Amino acid sequence: MRRAAVIGCGRMGAFTSPAVREYAPACWFPLAHAEAVQAHGDLELAALCDPSAEGLARAQAHYGVARGYADHLSLLKAEELDLVTVATRTIGRAGIIADCFDVGVRALHIEKPLCSSVAELRRIEAMEAGGDLFLTYGTVRRFFPIYRHAVTLASGGDYGALREIRATLGQGALYWTHPHAVDLILMAAGGRRVEAVQARLAGVERAAGAMTIKTDPVIEAATIWFEDGVAGHIGRSPGMDLVLSCQSAELTVLNDGHGLAISDYSGANPYPDRQSVTVGFDPEAPAGTLAPIRELVACLDGDATARRSNAANRRAILTGQHILFAMVQSHLESARPVALDAVDPAIVIEARTGGNNA
Repeated sequence: MRRAAVIGCGRMGAFTSPAVREYAPACWFPLAHAEAVQAHGDLELAALCDPSAEGLARAQAHYGVARGYADHLSLLKAEELDLVTVATRTIGRAGIIADCFDVGVRALHIEKPLCSSVAELRRIEAMEAGGDLFLTYGTVRRFFPIYRHAVTLASGGDYGALREIRATLGQGALYWTHPHAVDLILMAAGGRRVEAVQARLAGVERAAGAMTIKTDPVIEAATIWFEDGVAGHIGRSPGMDLVLSCQSAELTVLNDGHGLAISDYSGANPYPDRQSVTVGFDPEAPAGTLAPIRELVACLDGDATARRSNAANRRAILTGQHILFAMVQSHLESARPVALDAVDPAIVIEARTGGNNA
């Protein structure tokens, strides 16, 4: 049995919020990292880590874990671990990833967003370039059967070519909410190369004389342009939907995975017929955070399919973080389209809301 630890025992690390438990569809569970690790039959939740003595004790009691640490360096020094999950605030997260890598941990599930600066992203890219670091990310919708089925249908050719992708996650902040929207768009784009990013943000507070963004800006509108003309849009529309617009139909994953609908055209009727899709995927398949954890364990076990999947997922994780930085630069340059390789290397996003960082 492989040994795992969770760093960060708050809402995502150990205790899913009551509202999510009440309202989210079944595909979201188990969501908390510790819960997902314990749900995997080949993992032992060997240790927990959190700087809050009260939070750590609560998580240890809830999950029955005897070994607890106040800081990640003590954890990594004392424990031999195969897999680590990280559910901390973003500032400092890149250092935790590097410290795990330095002691030989090669499977990491990381909450979003990945890091706070372009410099940190480049450091993570250098670690990943060796090919022996397996990463999954808190943007877990890409693992859910309903989203995968929608993308398969949209790319299958029955409805013509994909033209546009819309992620409607409401009026959300760049770091707190929209790593999810960006990842959904990248997933639906199916490996297409990003040509440019264009964005307009609100609530941008910049440190004097620096490329440091102190706040977590709200995305008013953003577009990711792909090489073949496909566009991915993020706005402020509510609904928690993913909309895939093809030549002759729109496919919509509704309400965070509660359902899937297709609006298509037939005969001379100029109005689309909307139908719910109830077949083609298993709604009871293990999902939530357990799905990426399963992929990481399979990668450690040498599964070739899982390793190919994880290579694609790692590219999306890194590309998605580049896109977040490009959105900031585009906004600062009056919504000019910005290529990913033209992002200022000095950009830092502290993403403060109130007294907390994202």
